[in-house]
Amino acid sequence: MDDEYGSRTGDYHEMEKPVMNYPKCPSCGNELLDRTDQCPFCGSDLSRRSLRSAGAQTNHIRKIIVLVSVMMAISGIAFTFFFAINAKRNTTGTEKMPEQVIPQDANAEHCFENMYRILDTEDDYMDQNGRYADNIDELHQFDSALDLVCPQGGLPYSIINTKQSVQVICSVHGEV
Repeated sequence: MDDEYGSRTGDYHEMEKPVMNYPKCPSCGNELLDRTDQCPFCGSDLSRRSLRSAGAQTNHIRKIIVLVSVMMAISGIAFTFFFAINAKRNTTGTEKMPEQVIPQDANAEHCFENMYRILDTEDDYMDQNGRYADNIDELHQFDSALDLVCPQGGLPYSIINTKQSVQVICSVHGEV
C-alpha cells in the first residue's frame, strides 16, 4: 500500500528483501551475514580458506580450464610450425636425381664416368670455395686430372650451374 508521499507502507515482512550474495558456511550451507571465525549455526571453523563461496571455486575451475586450453593451443601451433619447417627442409634438400642412362659402348661409358667425375669435382669445388665453378676451365684449374672432352666426339663438356644443381652436358651423349 502507498501513503500520500508515494512511500510504501505495510508490514515489514511484506517488503522485498535486498538481493545480496553472502558467503555460505561450507558445512551447513547457511548464509553468513558477518565475518566470523566460527559459523553461528553449526559452529564449524571458518578460517579464510573455508569462506570461499561456490562462485570462487567455479572461477578457480574456469581459470584451470582456460589455462589448459591456452597450453593446448600453443602446443598445437608449435607442432604445426615444427612440422611445416621440417617439411620445407625435406623438400628443399632433395635434388633431382638424373635418370640412369645405359651406355651403348665403351666410349659412352667412359664419357659418363667423366661427367660424374666432373660433378664430384664440382661438389669439392663448392665445399672449398663456397660456390660452383663458372665454367669447365675454372674446374680444370681446380683439378687438372679431369678429362674435358668426350672421348667419342672429341667435343668439350659444358657445365650449367643453377643455385640448386649442376648439370654436365656432352653434345654426343646428353647430360647428367
